[in-house]
Amino acid sequence: MRNPFVDAERYIQLRKHFSPRSWGDTMAVINELLVSPFITLFLALIGKVSLVSAIPTVFSTFRSWKQWLEYNDLKYAIQRMFLITMANGGPFIVTNDSDYMPYVWADGFMRVSQRR
Repeated sequence: MRNPFVDAERYIQLRKHFSPRSWGDTMAVINELLVSPFITLFLALIGKVSLVSAIPTVFSTFRSWKQWLEYNDLKYAIQRMFLITMANGGPFIVTNDSDYMPYVWADGFMRVSQRR
């Protein structure tokens, strides 16, 4: 089993990128995941793309989609930690910053796991 605190840390990092609070950052993520690859694909279909511009776009798109899939996987892992913690009488610690709640759920999950 993976370490819940490592998962919580990675989730927080990815959430900052893929769930930004500003509209401009949201548009940047949409451009990174959808618009830029479609433009490159369109240019490739009409024969106007150069390898110098296409290769970085392909690698960047692949990396972004891989991180987005990891983010969604971690989102469900955090939700599982939340449900297990709540079902066992938690949370056991508190934070005033909602950005760091995944650490609370990781702590609760670890406490429940150690009791078993």
